[in-house]
Amino acid sequence: MAAAVIPIILAVFFAQPATAQDAVEVLTNEDILVMTEAGLEARVIVAKIMATDGDFDIAREELVALSRAGVEGSVLEAMVLKTVPTASRRAPETYAERFEGTPCPGPGLYVEEEGALRGINPVTPQIRVGNRLLTAVTGGIVPTGAKAAMRGARSDTRIHDRSPTFWFCPEDLEYPADPRVMVDPREFLLVVLKSSDSREERSLDVGGAGYGGQTGVPSRSIRRAMFESVGFGVYRITPRSPLKQGEYGFYHAGGPFAAAGMFGGGKIYDFGVDG
Repeated sequence: MAAAVIPIILAVFFAQPATAQDAVEVLTNEDILVMTEAGLEARVIVAKIMATDGDFDIAREELVALSRAGVEGSVLEAMVLKTVPTASRRAPETYAERFEGTPCPGPGLYVEEEGALRGINPVTPQIRVGNRLLTAVTGGIVPTGAKAAMRGARSDTRIHDRSPTFWFCPEDLEYPADPRVMVDPREFLLVVLKSSDSREERSLDVGGAGYGGQTGVPSRSIRRAMFESVGFGVYRITPRSPLKQGEYGFYHAGGPFAAAGMFGGGKIYDFGVDG
């Protein structure tokens, strides 16, 4: 009797891994809430939704509840697009489709003035690195600094509103398969640029290495801004406090998230505030 039972037990045991492997992952509203509460960024959750089967409840009250729980608009939109019929949830094929319902006239960064948008062109700065030999000789006591410099003491883009509104309009029409190469507008920093009339340039300290380790843009050069998602990666951006007269820019340092996507890395969208 015992000899007859053993083969049955072994058959059940070895059958279990195959059953687990055959199971298809299906995302639900609860899964979205769990990922949000775990701190995953919206773009990562969207990429997961795009790559996985979903069984979402997109009733109005359910979407409102998820929004109140902290789920971002771009994630809710991806859930809806995953649920509606295939013919209706195709990815936008033109910028007009992607930007429908937003003021975006096309991809790029814009400043809003009297209800109209004016484009801000990116500048690729020259990166200057300090004396690395001195840092090595002093054992890091004297740090090596890095500076991003641009020609001209003043930006060609002038703004008269001290509390301007900006719009980031994404360049990609589809989410890439690898979320690590997506550029999130919130990765850009609103920074103050140092202006030098004598050198005819504007500059920004962008890092340093020494005894205290590596650093990025110093906090004194960063101005806090509020990023409001309006769907499909479009963001409305406003400074949290009025800007003083001076030179500014949106800066992205690059890195793994700047390999591809909206704007690339190491660029500055520069502008000046005239008071």
